[in-house]
Amino acid sequence: MTATTLPRLPREMTVGGSSVAVRMPFASGSVAHRPKTVQREVAIPTSRWGATRNAQIPVSACAPDDDECGLLTAAWADHLGAQACTEDACFPDAVSR
Repeated sequence: MTATTLPRLPREMTVGGSSVAVRMPFASGSVAHRPKTVQREVAIPTSRWGATRNAQIPVSACAPDDDECGLLTAAWADHLGAQACTEDACFPDAVSR
């Protein structure tokens, strides 16, 4: 499979600053997902007593229980060669262009 046959992000996502969720580290061929945020308990790094707080964590819409993702603009992810996730919760109608 060549880079031109991979499903690309919908063109309307790449204008206007829309964000996509990408698992880090980002590289050419990474998969871009529709972003979703979930609330998770995270440790406060400066706490001496192991305190935690709730935080909104970006994840992929197709697998919200997986690891957190980084948010990139769709235009930047597309420019760097990310392919679109074709799961129903993300971009099921993504096509190669």
